[in-house]
Amino acid sequence: LDVLNAEVDINNDSINIINARQNLINSKRDLNVVTGNKIEQFFQVDTTIVFLMQLSKKDLLTKLYENNVRLIQIDKNIAINEFTLKANKSGYLPNIGLTGTYGWNENNNNQASFVAVSTNTGVSGGINFSWNLFDGGGTVTRVKNAQINLENQKLQKEELVLNIEREFNNAWDDYQNKLRIFEVQQSNIQTAKNNFERTEEKFKLGQVTSIEFRQAQLNLLSAELNRNQAKYDAKLAEIIVLQLSGELLNVKI
Repeated sequence: LDVLNAEVDINNDSINIINARQNLINSKRDLNVVTGNKIEQFFQVDTTIVFLMQLSKKDLLTKLYENNVRLIQIDKNIAINEFTLKANKSGYLPNIGLTGTYGWNENNNNQASFVAVSTNTGVSGGINFSWNLFDGGGTVTRVKNAQINLENQKLQKEELVLNIEREFNNAWDDYQNKLRIFEVQQSNIQTAKNNFERTEEKFKLGQVTSIEFRQAQLNLLSAELNRNQAKYDAKLAEIIVLQLSGELLNVKI
């Protein structure tokens, strides 16, 4: 009976390996299509994952304010609205006009005159102010509308800052949480290995059944799968943090 159970387990494991290999081949083809490579182009995947343990939440949050496209855009909109408000307020100011003239006159006198030629010059200037007192309230309306638009932009910025801070803090906490989960799963590997090795020794001595030995195998496999999944989850969470802060392209991941 133990031999039959072992054969069933071997067959199931073989089927799982065959399916896993085919899924890997299919995934590589999908990646080749996305990256524009030949469908059957062969490549090896580097499964080494290194975490950027030197990341600083404070520094990344500063980069977030500097690099966030939405925040940069709304700051520019605020600057434009401030300029529009100033331009509309100029309607309250007078129009200033400057005038100036310059005159020059030369006369040839007769021979009896003491001066053969006489020249006269003159300069005159003026300044005037004018107000548009009867514009139907157009200036007041434009100023009020500009003020409303400016206030709306500032409120939108406050809301945006809250949202991006919330997104970043959630992503950062998720990253830290997944790092801790990975550490726990890493320690579970050693526990599962120790359990499997002791069970294997007892199985050889006939002290445990094949079912118990198989369960120890499955526990070790499950621990390794959970560790690998936790590792990739933590790395993905790290990438999301870098993406939100605008530093994804500035660091080697």
